[in-house]
Amino acid sequence: MLNTEPCVECGDVPELLDEDLTCGPCRIRIHLGATVLEMQTVTVRFEIEEVVSCDVVAELEVPADMVDDDEALLAWLEENDDAWVDEIDPLSQQVAERTITAMYGADV
Repeated sequence: MLNTEPCVECGDVPELLDEDLTCGPCRIRIHLGATVLEMQTVTVRFEIEEVVSCDVVAELEVPADMVDDDEALLAWLEENDDAWVDEIDPLSQQVAERTITAMYGADV
């Protein structure tokens, strides 16, 4: 037989009520509420440095003598990033590392 009594916390009529007449979500909220730390909102100013990685596929014009030399091609790509940087799809970037570099304090 289905439950017809409302939850004493939220008023919903779930299929099952706990023995204290609360539904599952309310019971979880009550339980977690007893273990949650007191929080306070502050404004914090800090700097971060992000290292991102992504796969890039681009058709580039490179010097012919570098096509078969991976090290030379890599050096050319690093020195001439203006030739390929616009080809990067920002949605394909993944943050590989995030570091806080400076902390300026918090205002309550």
